[in-house]
Amino acid sequence: MNQVAIVGGGISGCTIGRILKSEGIQSVLFEKDKLGGLVACTFESGHTYHRVGGHVFNSKMPHILNWFWKHFDKEDEFLLAKRNAVIFLDHNFVSYPIELNLTQLPTAVASTAIKEILAIAKASPPSSYNNFEAFLRGNFGKTLCEQYFQPYNRKIWNRNLDTIPLAWLEGKLPMISPTEIIEKNILKLDDGMVHASFYYPKRGGSPFIINRLAEDLTILHEDVTSIHLRDGAYTINMRHENTQAIVYTGDIRQLPDILSKPICDIVGLTEERSRQLQNLDSNGTTTLLCECNKNDYSWVYLPGPETKCHRIIMTGNFSPENSATNLPPNRTTCTVEYSGHLTEEEMLLEVKSLPFDMKPVAYNYCKNSYIIHGKDTASLVHETINRLADHGIFCCGRFAEWQYYNMDAAIASAFDVAANLSRYLS
Repeated sequence: MNQVAIVGGGISGCTIGRILKSEGIQSVLFEKDKLGGLVACTFESGHTYHRVGGHVFNSKMPHILNWFWKHFDKEDEFLLAKRNAVIFLDHNFVSYPIELNLTQLPTAVASTAIKEILAIAKASPPSSYNNFEAFLRGNFGKTLCEQYFQPYNRKIWNRNLDTIPLAWLEGKLPMISPTEIIEKNILKLDDGMVHASFYYPKRGGSPFIINRLAEDLTILHEDVTSIHLRDGAYTINMRHENTQAIVYTGDIRQLPDILSKPICDIVGLTEERSRQLQNLDSNGTTTLLCECNKNDYSWVYLPGPETKCHRIIMTGNFSPENSATNLPPNRTTCTVEYSGHLTEEEMLLEVKSLPFDMKPVAYNYCKNSYIIHGKDTASLVHETINRLADHGIFCCGRFAEWQYYNMDAAIASAFDVAANLSRYLS
């Protein structure tokens, strides 16, 4: 008998499977496609293609770092890179983050931005804001907001920013005060952000991480379409019986259709609550793998209206192995990323507006990648997750918990869920 069924083989599912195995808890992982989830890659014309953006590992959480490096050889299997991100603004490159590199802006723009930030600091801005738009304008001033923050974030989230509550983005944004902006510009202090440096596998791209974590796990390549409750235990797809608990790392919007009606009744998934969950909002991601001119960047952000693309991820610079061996020495590869769905034809036209002399290689659309919060989303999801956990169904990961997790945050969540799961089983 498997004590736990894990639904989904992305970073969250493979991490929690590895944690449970180390604790002697038997589990089986269900994955309908290949392992990897959002970090999955394919190999196109000899290039590593990050189909849903580029994924790297870094963390400021000691317990996550300690656990991760117990499974990998930091020196032999990974490369350490220093972040070199820039903003392509009015056909010039400005170092990221823009608010700490005001001297790289045109003098008139920088002067106006500085005056606005000083005025904000003097006025003692509020400690909290009602929405994302209010935060950006109130914390960075009109000039920086309109030059970069507003157009860039509208591209990513594909929403009016005043509809996005700020609370769910805390910890994922530069929550720097106006006084700190001025101080760090003058003293040239480190921005202290988690992406100041990052690790990336020497070979195999992001799937290298997934494949290592999945080693020795029991994996069934099967879509989970139903979960029933029989004699106090769960049955998966009407045939995998006697499961004591479920770890669900899939899309929480699909749970009401997967769980049998008796389970929905037990956990309080009424028709109204199910409808609210199913109506949660998200964005997809369209990407284009390209060959491009060699450069020193890791990420290039594009706020301008000349293209719908919001960033270029220089995945060829993460590791030399990400580009084909026959690529000329003055060329590398990158992933061009768009929020929402663009056709291949639209992207081929748009790519002509991008720097670095792009040559398209492959195209992909992922229907769901960025989760979106409305004003009531957090309370709806939090209450639902707690009710499910009371009955042995634990949600874990970006779409299961409806949180914008990076890789280390997903691993940290798996640790928390594993601890709660262990208490439940005992």
